[in-house]
Amino acid sequence: PELLWGSVGTVLAATGAVVFLLAPRLLGLATICVFKAGTGFPSPTCGTTRVLEALAAGDLPTALLTNPLAVLALAGVSVYLVYSWLALAGALRPWRPGWLTPPMPVWLRWSLPLVVAVNWLYLMAAGI
Repeated sequence: PELLWGSVGTVLAATGAVVFLLAPRLLGLATICVFKAGTGFPSPTCGTTRVLEALAAGDLPTALLTNPLAVLALAGVSVYLVYSWLALAGALRPWRPGWLTPPMPVWLRWSLPLVVAVNWLYLMAAGI
């Protein structure tokens, strides 16, 4: 998993960095939310581009107010990328927590949809 997801994450991070640094005009296109335009409601990922812009500017409070779950997800992905690079380099042993292997605990299966729903309600209440 470290090779697969570490590679995918590295490619996505590098692509995002190139777009952010070399083609900032493309970011304007990414702020158009088709879901919101069609329904009037924000999607669960609405504001993620603005979160990336705020984090790149070092503005964590704005990023958290824009989409808290996106900030947490980006932090988790960043930590996993560093872990996967270190594991692939042999500096760390691969980590295989037993609670992530099937069958997953009921609390874990319900926690992700619940967190996404709560974040989505926050986005709607905040008018994001």
